[in-house]
Amino acid sequence: MARFMHISDTHLGSVQYGIPERENDFYEAFREGIQVGIDKEVDFIIHSGDFFDSARPSNRALRVAEEAMVLLQKSSIPVFSIAGDHDRPKVRDNPSHILFDLFGLKIMGMDGFQGTVFRKGGEEVFIGGVGNMKMFMREKLKDEYDKASMEAANHKISVFMSHQGISPMFPPESSEAREDQLPVNYNYLAFGHVHQFNRRMIGRALFSYAGSTEVKSTNEISGLERQGKGVNIIETDGENTELERVILKSVRVQKDLTGTMDECFGKLDALNAKEYGKKPVITMHIHGKPNIKYLREKLSEYKEKFIIRQPIIEENPDAVLLAPSFEENIESIFAKYFSDEKKGHMALSIYNLIKDGRNSDDDIMKICGEVLNDN
Repeated sequence: MARFMHISDTHLGSVQYGIPERENDFYEAFREGIQVGIDKEVDFIIHSGDFFDSARPSNRALRVAEEAMVLLQKSSIPVFSIAGDHDRPKVRDNPSHILFDLFGLKIMGMDGFQGTVFRKGGEEVFIGGVGNMKMFMREKLKDEYDKASMEAANHKISVFMSHQGISPMFPPESSEAREDQLPVNYNYLAFGHVHQFNRRMIGRALFSYAGSTEVKSTNEISGLERQGKGVNIIETDGENTELERVILKSVRVQKDLTGTMDECFGKLDALNAKEYGKKPVITMHIHGKPNIKYLREKLSEYKEKFIIRQPIIEENPDAVLLAPSFEENIESIFAKYFSDEKKGHMALSIYNLIKDGRNSDDDIMKICGEVLNDN
């Protein structure tokens, strides 16, 4: 029986909205997650990418990571990790958390699939990983997944890590692979990149996005209210795999309020800040053209109870192109924005070129020419 923790997308060093308190929130959620692993007496921890928010993290972020690794080393809990897109340096270099290899952290799969074996007592667990592969590296991802399948074939207990968008859990146009391309011969597929928790069975494997440990964007607020933020505790004997979801209590509540100025303040008055522990972060989308002086005076009345971001003024909300939901297809977004179907198709084609790193002038002009010649 193997018992381990899956944590992901901790984004240490992030200062969301430029609010200093938010940097501390990411550290506190990370510390709580690490303590969960210690308290649950796991054999090891896997981190599926975006350990830091930047490939060049601050000294403070590095210090928080170091303190956590020291705690885990004292408890004899090693960490296996892969690099997310935030972890990858733009120039050829090692990700920052390689600094903690002396404390038992092992980074895997930087240039392709990499596997290792974890042993404890008489138990043996094969752990494989592929770091984030986008743009020009995306083309070799399926081959690396095929290698991962072959390497795990002769192991009773096996775990695989990857940091990618996978369709249909993620919009197909923004995904690097499909569900039917994922490695086989694994008991647990530990994925990062998607910040909402998701679990499902894929063949004999339990697949999960553990999700981020803190809210990274306003798109995650509705998910926070539904399912919180947390870490996964996994137990597997090679035949049966069980997932225990542990919700982190330190995560700061966020609310997204929409309406006229009076409606937004009415919704704010209905909130009881005391029940949340930390001051909730409030994002206001104010419809219409409010009196700015009155708005500022009104906001100052709430500063002891809430952290209120600079309100977003939408004078003509019906004309605003809303941000896509997690489930919304990118093609439908272009269709909404462009009234002309051919222009929408041209924009989508150019978007896909840029996303894949093929953004040469010749490629873009070829697409434009095809559309213009059809008119």
